[in-house]
Amino acid sequence: MKISFTLLAILVVLSVVIPFLIFVFKGLNSTSKTKQKAENLIKSSNYKYEKTEVWNNKFIGITKDKTVFTYIHFKDENAIYKNINVSEIQSCESISNYKTDRDKVTRLKNLDLKISFKSNNKAPLLLCFYDTNEGFTEDYESRRIENWESIVKTELNKREAIKKAS
Repeated sequence: MKISFTLLAILVVLSVVIPFLIFVFKGLNSTSKTKQKAENLIKSSNYKYEKTEVWNNKFIGITKDKTVFTYIHFKDENAIYKNINVSEIQSCESISNYKTDRDKVTRLKNLDLKISFKSNNKAPLLLCFYDTNEGFTEDYESRRIENWESIVKTELNKREAIKKAS
């Protein structure tokens, strides 16, 4: 009787723990594949990155000398690869769109980082951080976009201060 109860308890615990571990490792594997793809793409540019982030088939990073901002978005077989020179950026802002469903719950529809350039010839660039059409789960994109917006704005403010000082 005691052995069967112990065996039953072990089976119940394993039935909960094993699926959890499978989902965790599958998620880590997906992120590491995206990171590997991004590293293969940026090897040719010879940039050394100070800060990088990988999430939901996206990569973002800024170089150690803070001159280049890189964004990669892997869609199906192709990749959107942008190297943005920080000295060309005029402003940076986050754009969030919400939708209200029939049940009157407001949900995030998409979240983009808008980069405006000093040159009028260059159109503003929208970097997609979250889109409901790509995936239905949010992975702290709001915090992530605020973080990267502050990084870019800090660099822009430093460059403005240097120009004013000289």
